[in-house]
Amino acid sequence: MSSAISQPAATLRTRSLTAVWHIIEPGLTVPSARSKAKKMSGTAPPQSHVFSNERALRILKRGISSQVIAPLSDYLAIGKGELVGMLDMDRTTALRRAGKDLPLPTHSAENLLRMLELKDVANDTFESEDAALTWLRKPHPMLDGESPLESAKTSFGSRRVKDILVAIKYGGAV
Repeated sequence: MSSAISQPAATLRTRSLTAVWHIIEPGLTVPSARSKAKKMSGTAPPQSHVFSNERALRILKRGISSQVIAPLSDYLAIGKGELVGMLDMDRTTALRRAGKDLPLPTHSAENLLRMLELKDVANDTFESEDAALTWLRKPHPMLDGESPLESAKTSFGSRRVKDILVAIKYGGAV
């Protein structure tokens, strides 16, 4: 973890991620830093939050509660209004749905899963949550000035972001 990340911010992010996953997949345990270290040493089973198509489809069919907006906003360190826009929802509708604990519309749930997947890929690329979050929120010239998270509204935008992350990590052409 980068020394630039304050301990309270890292703790809030961990708690927020746990809350997000509890809403998306109740009963799932999010690996702690200690279990991540064990996984890297080969003594713990791998637990990835990157989605297989089967897993994502199962989550989407079950639905994702709109209650996920608040902890996801905290996890990604962006405002709820900005996040709701990235999920392609109207702010008033999102607040009403969250207040009644209604599921996100399918397209919004897909956007949410893409955002989480990009966060994992960015964490892997930059090897720092702070650097990954900064990169994901910052407008990028190769994305026509949109941030990578904004580009994740569409599957094509998400693929473009992944291509850029792969090029950053491995030095390839974009």
